[in-house]
Amino acid sequence: MNLQILKDRKVLYVEDDVLIMQSFTPVLNKLFETVFTAQNGLEGLELFKNNQDVDFVITDVRMPKMDGLEMSKQIKEISPNTPCILTTAHEEYDYFLKADEIGIYRYITKPLDIKDLISILTDFIENKEKLN
Repeated sequence: MNLQILKDRKVLYVEDDVLIMQSFTPVLNKLFETVFTAQNGLEGLELFKNNQDVDFVITDVRMPKMDGLEMSKQIKEISPNTPCILTTAHEEYDYFLKADEIGIYRYITKPLDIKDLISILTDFIENKEKLN
């Protein structure tokens, strides 16, 4: 697993649970050059609009004000190639169907396993580089 390919990347992390955000953000800060954080989809969407060079969006599904699916849908309308990864504590079929319609890259169930996330992100980058 080549962690170095994550170093110069930027990520938007959107999570409404403060404890999860506080525990996971330091891990992301070690992996990525820049980590933008927001606590709901509206904040996340605004951050994305102001920082469209974000390489990945990692977002919770269920959040107040705007959920992760709606935020991802709007991000995909702005930047169709930006991969969005959903995190959820719930395995609800409706969310997965909507995620597929929107073009969500992957989803991960909580609690987040950093090894799984790293694998997903590095695989994406390596596959994208092979295509270029």
